[in-house]
Amino acid sequence: MADSASLADQSSVLFPSLPGFELHGDMTLIDQWHSGFNHRFADGANSFSSSFENSYSSVEGLVGAYDFGQGTKIISRIEMIRGIPLSGAGGLAALTNNDVQRVMYNRFQTYVALAYISHTIDFGGTDNNKAPVDDPNLEQRPANQMDRLNIILGKVDVLSMFDPNTYAHKGDNQFLNWCFMTSCAYDYAADARGYTYGLASQLDWGDYSLRAGYFAMPILPNQLAIDTSMGHHFGANLELERRWQSGALRFLAYQGRMDLTNYANYLNQTGVFVQQSPKYNAKRGGVGLNVEQALYKNVGFFARAFRDSGTYESMAFTEADASLSAGFSFDGEAWSREGDNVGVGYIQNHINSVRQQFLAAGNYDLFIGDGNLLYAPEEVLETYYRYRIKKGIELTADWQYIQNPAYNQYRGPVNVYAFRLHVEF
Repeated sequence: MADSASLADQSSVLFPSLPGFELHGDMTLIDQWHSGFNHRFADGANSFSSSFENSYSSVEGLVGAYDFGQGTKIISRIEMIRGIPLSGAGGLAALTNNDVQRVMYNRFQTYVALAYISHTIDFGGTDNNKAPVDDPNLEQRPANQMDRLNIILGKVDVLSMFDPNTYAHKGDNQFLNWCFMTSCAYDYAADARGYTYGLASQLDWGDYSLRAGYFAMPILPNQLAIDTSMGHHFGANLELERRWQSGALRFLAYQGRMDLTNYANYLNQTGVFVQQSPKYNAKRGGVGLNVEQALYKNVGFFARAFRDSGTYESMAFTEADASLSAGFSFDGEAWSREGDNVGVGYIQNHINSVRQQFLAAGNYDLFIGDGNLLYAPEEVLETYYRYRIKKGIELTADWQYIQNPAYNQYRGPVNVYAFRLHVEF
């Protein structure tokens, strides 16, 4: 699991004289903008703005952990956030800033993001994934843990545990688009900030890992309030990982259950807003694959594919029913810039035929809907350069080219630019 890994990635430890106690801080500032773009019709209620926009986000975090010994830790994270998202964090399935939240204001908000207990049972075994000294492909591969079982209980981030990938995952030093931190069709359990309550476990055994989790859903899709009736509404996850010396393959399945709107009930109507429509107990689930492969010493490849089932609205992530992504990561050591990194990636998102008909009829999803639709897959090309100023301080320049925003050929393409400053201490 990512409980201790996330701490180990920090640049330093405050108060090292206190045994078992760790405290880390981080800050991420992102400035993002886009110019005007072509659009056949006027912007709809949930359109990505066709005029110039500038946005920013500011996230500060403080992570604390205490190790009781015997494999037991408690970990917490407090976050402070403010910002103005592009188009109110709507108008796209593939949102362009992974620090953006669905509920966000131009004033600081402080909240407890994580608060959980972690217990690990070691079974011994050997480290099967350390790179042979003469193998140049494997320097970026993390060492495999010993055979063990890890259990986590409390307020968690599902993406810190499921669908990991060395080259494209949730974080502050890789891609900015939501659809690279995980598959955009993976409608995982979370509140509007990306966190939830639940129980998860991971079994590592040799070259395999098995992860399982049971989490609380929001009361309403993409809102802050969490439904604590987890016997009735829940998100269940199962993931199997197979590793080899230079890569890994993962199979992920999930099912969520909560009150949702069925698009099929509104195909003969127009002007319908999903958030104002009656909701009924429903299931939404899907399966996907995730692969990573070190090609050379400083070059990695990644790809994801995911598909959902059903005709219901999205629960807790974004408006996509199928998604594909792939790309490459280049480590700066190749050009004598240790700590620098270049990423190039492609995203393709789809929605099912029922959701297409719903939007084409002039209706509005929770975060997308132009009042019209000439359907095509939403596509994104993103590239970034991360420049390490010094250890713990990084500056990233990012460009995203978006074709068919919100699946609509009547709009776009759009060019989105960004700078990100990330500091850890």
